[in-house]
Amino acid sequence: MSTMPATPQEPGAAAEPSGAAAFRKTTVSIDPEDWVPILKACFVCTVAHLEISTPGGRLTIRPRCVPMVYAYHEEGGRRLLYLHGSIYYPTGDPVSLKHLWSDDGAPVSLAVTLVDDLIVGRAAISTSLNYRSVVVNGVARKVDPAGRAKSFEALSDQIIPGRWSELRPIDDKDLDTDGQHSPTIGVLSIDLDEKDTTVHAKLATHPDGPEHETKRDWDYPNAWAGVLALHQTYGDPVPDDLVGQDTPVPKSVQDFVKNHEAT
Repeated sequence: MSTMPATPQEPGAAAEPSGAAAFRKTTVSIDPEDWVPILKACFVCTVAHLEISTPGGRLTIRPRCVPMVYAYHEEGGRRLLYLHGSIYYPTGDPVSLKHLWSDDGAPVSLAVTLVDDLIVGRAAISTSLNYRSVVVNGVARKVDPAGRAKSFEALSDQIIPGRWSELRPIDDKDLDTDGQHSPTIGVLSIDLDEKDTTVHAKLATHPDGPEHETKRDWDYPNAWAGVLALHQTYGDPVPDDLVGQDTPVPKSVQDFVKNHEAT
């Protein structure tokens, strides 16, 4: 693992009593063994980009961000991210993300975060999180019609494993094979192995409880501190009004709900 330790306590700082809450343990890693599992474990990211416009002939550059569904995919020894979203998602003036679907690609920065625990402190400054995150800086490129099928398969199975084989078969209209359908849903790809792409994982844990606490916190009357573990669960499947009365809940959905039951 290639890691960078968290910033240590500054020299001269008051020593904490034995057994006191320690500073957070944080590692930053560029090792795929650290960031690939995080990318596989989630399916929503936040994508930051630059919106460039020329209202009234004046160049205007605005930072923007947008949530997008993503999938991690490996093929031919390359690691890719597929990004799925509406081309017309409102981000400003003009109301469009179409500039991201350029033939030359668009520079983006995206973040994925998994929160494992809430660290409940005795003071506002000591309340924090145990989390795992990945930040990717790279170039997002439009996926052409020939690659849309495998990108949608990766996206479907990243969200609900095994779902692809249960879906209506994808067709030429979905793939926009003739370039005439102008789909409002687009797919972008980021090559994680490209020379100029950077990928960093950050893992933060509080092995001994809240950080930044001192004797005045520990001695505060009736002060409670501890850890609240987070677990993502899903409710019972509810069919929409057009599902046939005799149509069963598909196996992928049943398994997905079961695998996320509270323990």
